[in-house]
Amino acid sequence: MHDPTKLRELARKSRERAQSSTNPAAAQQLRRWAVELADAADELEWNAHDPGDPEIARLLFEVKGEIT
Repeated sequence: MHDPTKLRELARKSRERAQSSTNPAAAQQLRRWAVELADAADELEWNAHDPGDPEIARLLFEVKGEIT
Protein backbone atom coordinates (compact mmCIF):
# COMPACT_ATOMS: atom_id res chain seq x y z
CA MET A 1 0.00 0.00 0.00
CA HIS A 2 1.65 3.21 -1.17
CA ASP A 3 -1.20 5.64 -0.56
CA PRO A 4 -1.05 7.51 2.76
CA THR A 5 -4.73 8.38 2.37
CA LYS A 6 -5.66 4.68 2.51
CA LEU A 7 -3.47 4.17 5.57
CA ARG A 8 -5.18 7.11 7.28
CA GLU A 9 -8.59 5.66 6.42
CA LEU A 10 -7.57 2.35 8.01
CA ALA A 11 -6.33 4.25 11.06
CA ARG A 12 -9.67 6.05 11.33
CA LYS A 13 -11.58 2.76 11.05
CA SER A 14 -9.36 1.22 13.71
CA ARG A 15 -10.05 4.13 16.08
CA GLU A 16 -13.79 3.84 15.46
CA ARG A 17 -13.75 0.10 16.13
CA ALA A 18 -11.67 0.62 19.26
CA GLN A 19 -14.25 3.08 20.60
CA SER A 20 -17.11 0.66 20.01
CA SER A 21 -15.31 -2.46 21.22
CA THR A 22 -16.52 -4.08 24.43
CA ASN A 23 -13.31 -6.11 24.73
CA PRO A 24 -10.57 -4.01 26.39
CA ALA A 25 -7.74 -6.05 24.86
CA ALA A 26 -9.20 -5.73 21.38
CA ALA A 27 -9.74 -2.01 21.85
CA GLN A 28 -6.14 -1.57 22.97
CA GLN A 29 -4.83 -3.50 19.95
CA LEU A 30 -7.01 -1.46 17.58
CA ARG A 31 -5.66 1.76 19.10
CA ARG A 32 -2.09 0.49 18.61
CA TRP A 33 -2.83 -0.31 14.98
CA ALA A 34 -4.37 3.13 14.48
CA VAL A 35 -1.17 4.77 15.73
CA GLU A 36 1.02 2.49 13.60
CA LEU A 37 -1.07 3.14 10.50
CA ALA A 38 -1.00 6.91 11.04
CA ASP A 39 2.76 6.74 11.60
CA ALA A 40 3.21 4.73 8.40
CA ALA A 41 1.16 7.33 6.49
CA ASP A 42 3.33 10.09 7.93
CA GLU A 43 6.49 8.22 6.91
CA LEU A 44 5.19 7.81 3.37
CA GLU A 45 4.40 11.50 3.10
CA TRP A 46 7.67 12.64 4.64
CA ASN A 47 9.74 10.30 2.48
CA ALA A 48 7.75 10.48 -0.74
CA HIS A 49 10.92 11.54 -2.55
CA ASP A 50 12.63 8.22 -1.67
CA PRO A 51 10.20 5.27 -2.05
CA GLY A 52 13.12 2.83 -1.99
CA ASP A 53 13.87 3.62 1.65
CA PRO A 54 14.13 0.28 3.54
CA GLU A 55 12.32 1.72 6.57
CA ILE A 56 9.30 2.62 4.43
CA ALA A 57 9.31 -0.85 2.91
CA ARG A 58 9.35 -2.33 6.44
CA LEU A 59 6.44 -0.15 7.55
CA LEU A 60 4.41 -1.04 4.49
CA PHE A 61 5.07 -4.74 4.95
CA GLU A 62 4.08 -4.64 8.64
CA VAL A 63 0.92 -2.63 8.05
CA LYS A 64 -0.23 -4.60 5.02
CA GLY A 65 -0.75 -7.78 7.05
CA GLU A 66 -2.21 -6.15 10.17
CA ILE A 67 -5.61 -4.82 9.10
CA THR A 68 -7.63 -5.50 5.99
